[in-house]
Amino acid sequence: RLVSMTTDFVIGSGAILEQEDDTHSFTHDFWHHPLNRLETRIFRWCDELTRSGELFLVLSRNRADGMSYVREVPALLIDRIETDPDDLECELRYHQLTDDTEGRWWPGRHAADSADQIMLHYAVNRPVGDVRGTSDLAQIVPWLERYTLWLEDRVRINRYKGAYLWHVKIDGALPGQLEAKRAQYARVPAPGSLIVTDGRETWQAVQPQINADDVEADGRAIRLMIAAGAGVPLHFLAEGESATRATAREMGTATYRHFSHRQYVFAHIIQDVIAVAAARAGYPQIRVKVRFEPVPAEGDERSTGKEKA
Repeated sequence: RLVSMTTDFVIGSGAILEQEDDTHSFTHDFWHHPLNRLETRIFRWCDELTRSGELFLVLSRNRADGMSYVREVPALLIDRIETDPDDLECELRYHQLTDDTEGRWWPGRHAADSADQIMLHYAVNRPVGDVRGTSDLAQIVPWLERYTLWLEDRVRINRYKGAYLWHVKIDGALPGQLEAKRAQYARVPAPGSLIVTDGRETWQAVQPQINADDVEADGRAIRLMIAAGAGVPLHFLAEGESATRATAREMGTATYRHFSHRQYVFAHIIQDVIAVAAARAGYPQIRVKVRFEPVPAEGDERSTGKEKA
C-alpha cells in the first residue's frame, strides 16, 4: 500500500505534457503509440521506482520511422553497471542476468547512434559516489516482517487463550472404573450441556494461564517504526484514532513535501525519456515539460485545470 500511495500522490490522475513547439507531432505519437501507451505505463514506472529505487528502461528504435518503443527491465536483473573511470555519472553499459550464463549487455545512452537499442537508468535515494539507487522500503522491510510475526503470534495466543480441557476427578475409584469413565466421556460434552454427577465426581475446566492482555503498546510501537521509516504519519496507515484533525494536518507536512519532491524528480525522468527518444528519431530540438496535479496538502483538492495529454 505504501508503494501505491506514493504513485497516487505523485501521478494523481495522469501526466500533462507541454511542448514548446506544437508544430511537431512526435511527442504525441510517441506517448500514445500502441506499443508504448505511456499514459498508463508511467504508473508502473513510479511503482518500480518506489519499490526498487531504480528504473531501467530499454528504448528500441524502429529504423523505418525512428519511433522508439519502451520496455522495462526489473532492477533485480541488473547486476553490473560499467561507468566512465573518470565520471561515475557517465554510465556506459549495463549487464542483465538472463537464462544464458553470460547474460546480456545493454549499451547506455552514450552509445553510438547506430545502436538500435539502448538502456536508460534512473535512480532515487542514491548515496554520493554510488551508481545504484535504494528502495523507499529498504529501512522498513525488517520491521514489516517483525510486525507480521507479531500478528501471527497474537492470533495463536488468542486462539489458545480460549481453549480449555475438562479435568474429571473421581474419588475412591474402584479397579476398572476409571477405564469405564474414560469410555463414557470419550465424547466431549457440547457447550451448554447439563452435567449431573454424584459426590464422587468433580468436574473442573482447565485453561492455560497466558497473561498477554496488554500488548497494544507493543503493536503500536512497531507500527510507529514502520510509519517513521516510510515517512508517513500513522493516520496514513488507516489509524485515524492516532491523531486529531489539527495534529494530522501538521504531521502530514513532511510527507506532502516528500511526495512533491518525488513528483519533481519523476517529471524530469519522463522529460528525459521523451527527449532521448526524440533525439534518436532525428528531432533533438523537441523539448517537453511534464507536469502533474499539485500534491494536495491537508486535503486540499487542487487541480491544474489543464487538459491532459
